[in-house]
Formats: sequence, structure tokens, C-alpha cells
Amino acid sequence: MMKKIFKQNINKIIIIVVWLLIWQAAASLTGLELILAGPVNVFKALCTKLGEKDFYIAAGGSFVHIFAGFIIAFVTACIIGFLASFCGWLREFLRPAIVIMQSLPIASFIIVLIIWFGSKNVAAYISFIVVFPMIYNSVITGVGNVDSKILEMAQVFNVPWWKKIRCIYAVYVLPYIQTSLKSALGMCWKAGISAEVIGLVTHSIGEQLYYSKLYLMTADLFAWSIAVVFISFIFEKIFMKLVDLTVLKMRKL
Repeated sequence: MMKKIFKQNINKIIIIVVWLLIWQAAASLTGLELILAGPVNVFKALCTKLGEKDFYIAAGGSFVHIFAGFIIAFVTACIIGFLASFCGWLREFLRPAIVIMQSLPIASFIIVLIIWFGSKNVAAYISFIVVFPMIYNSVITGVGNVDSKILEMAQVFNVPWWKKIRCIYAVYVLPYIQTSLKSALGMCWKAGISAEVIGLVTHSIGEQLYYSKLYLMTADLFAWSIAVVFISFIFEKIFMKLVDLTVLKMRKL
């Protein structure tokens, strides 16, 4: 087992090294730092950023807004999705809004929201718009796939409604939420940062990306992009771990 894990890790390292060499070769071929910065220069720029106070202010500002939009969307989608599963009228009423959220380009939402509310909290709004329909649809699907025989048994034994939610519905719904969460977490960060770039939100990663592009600081642009990927990855791992633990606990009840 350990040998297999070691081999997998070695393969991953080799793949990463190969891609870094391809990146460096492409940067050398262009010969212009403004067009494509090499991995060494990007790493230096990232290390420089990590030693600056402004990096943590920008990263913290983006994280707070995107995290707030995600959490609000997650909680409200779970609640409203559960209610809509039992209320056909509510589900039909929400259908146009869900379709618009899923089909309208993110850039259109960003521009409209900036016009209506300004750019300060646009990343939170966009994160909400991206995440809500994903979790909502997962809840609807999960509730719809609950075993009817288990529900009948719960009714026969007069199981309280709150126990049905915790021990039956939650057990069936959470795996569906798990499936859509990875996409939702990734998309909310992509959309949130895009909103910050378009809205030029102060004290945010999006603002730093915009200025890096404006002043042709390609190494800084790549360094900030790597920072976004890393923060998004850590956030995803932590949140998914919490959901996994919740699912495991539910199954043991």
C-alpha cells in the first residue's frame, strides 16, 4: 500500500516538473517577460507578495466576500430546496429564477449588480448566484430519491418530523450535495474574482489582477492567479472534509 502511494506521489511530482519545464521552455521561446513570465520569475514574485502586508489584505478581502456569498447561498439553497421539494407551487415559482441564474452569462450579472448596488459586495452577490442553483437542484434531486418505504415505516412508527429530516432526508440529500459542491466551490471563486476584476473592488485579489494586467506585470499576474488557485483549493478541502464528516455522522445515527 505504501509502495503504491509512494509511486503515485512520484508520478505526480514528475508530471508537475514536466509541465514546469514546458512552461519555462515556452517563456524562453517568447523571450519577452511581458508576454509570458517563466516559472522562476513567477515564484519570485509570489514570494515577494507573501512578504507584503497588502497581499494578506487583498486575499482576506476576497475570501470574506466570496465565503459570505457561498455560505449564504449554501444555507438558503438547502432550506428553500427542501421546502420546494414538498411544495410544487414554490418549485414552479422559483423555476424562472433558477433558469436565469444558470443560463445568463456571469458578466451580465456582474455589470447589472454593479449598476444597482455598486462594486463593494459584488463578489458576494455573484458567489451566491453561482452556488444557489447548484445546491438547490441537488437538494431537490436528493429529496426526490428518498426511499418511500423508509418514509412509510417512519410514518407507521410516528417518527417526529425533525428526526425524519435528520435521519432520513439528510442521509439521502447530503451525497447529492457532495457531488455538486466541488463544482460550486470552484465556480464561486472563479466568478467572485471575475466580479472583483470587472468591478475593480478595492482591497481584493481582483483589483490586484487588474492592475497587474494594466501595468503589464505578467509575473505578478501569474503569482496572484496561483494564490487564487491555492486559496480555493484549501477552502474546498476544508469544506468538503466537513461535509464528509457530516455524512459519516448521519449514516451512524
